Amino acid sequence: MTGAEIPLLDVEKLSYLLVDGYWQVSVFDEIDSTQTYLTSKTAVHGEVIAAEFQSAGRGRLDRSFEANKSKSLLFSFYIEPSRERDSWGWIPLLAGMAVERVLNKQKKIFSTKWPNDLLVTNSISNGKVAGILTQTHQTGLVVGIGINIAMLREELPVITATSLALNEIQELDRNLYLSQILKEFSQLLGEWEEFHDFSSSYSKTCATIGANVQVHGVGDLVESGKAIGVGVSGELLLEGDRHIYSGDVIHLYT
Repeated sequence: MTGAEIPLLDVEKLSYLLVDGYWQVSVFDEIDSTQTYLTSKTAVHGEVIAAEFQSAGRGRLDRSFEANKSKSLLFSFYIEPSRERDSWGWIPLLAGMAVERVLNKQKKIFSTKWPNDLLVTNSISNGKVAGILTQTHQTGLVVGIGINIAMLREELPVITATSLALNEIQELDRNLYLSQILKEFSQLLGEWEEFHDFSSSYSKTCATIGANVQVHGVGDLVESGKAIGVGVSGELLLEGDRHIYSGDVIHLYT
C-alpha cells in the first residue's frame, strides 16, 4: 500500500473513538508545529493538537522534522502528571510503550529505543519509524509524537527511517492510531501515577537494553558500554553502575 491515499484526520471520528476519555483533539490542516502551538499557549490537561502538515516541525535538540502532507501522524498533547518532577523522565518512555503496543497489534516488528524513538527491526524495511519529544510547560509537559505512516522510500527524511507502509502494514488510518495511542498512554500514565514499576516491561520492549551503546551527551561527553536496564527515574543504566539521564544513543553492532 505504499503511495496509497489514506483517510484525513477527522475530529468527529476522533471524538467518537475517544468518547470515554478526557482527551480533546483539535486538527489543523497546516501548522508551524504542534509542539510549538501547545508550548506557546495556556494548555489544559488532555488537550491534543494534530496536523496534516507541519511547516516547521521540530524533533529532539531542535532538529527539524519534515513530512509530506497527510503521510505521517503528527500530534502533541499536554498532561499534568500527579507524580513528582524528578520522575518525569518516565513520560517519554511511557509514550514510547504506548506507540509500540499499538503498532505491534498490526505486526510484531516494533521496539522502543531509549529514550524517545520507535524502531522497526527484523522486517523488510528496518529503521526509525517514530520519534517522541517532551518539553516541560506550565505545571506539566507537552509530548510530541511523529509516526511515519504512508511515506515512500524517497519521501523519508533520512535513509535510516522507515514507515508502516514500507513494512506492508495494511491499516493506514491515522484516526485509529491516534485514538488507540492516546487510550494506551492514558492507561499507562494512570498505572504509573499509582507507582506501578514499569522497569521490567519497558526493558522487554526496548532494543537499547542489552545492546552495546555510545551515548553522546552535552558537549563532547561520550559514555560507552552495555545498556543493562532503566532506573527509577527512567534513566538508562550502563554496566559499571552508570546512570544516563539524557543523550543521543547509538547502538553498536558487531
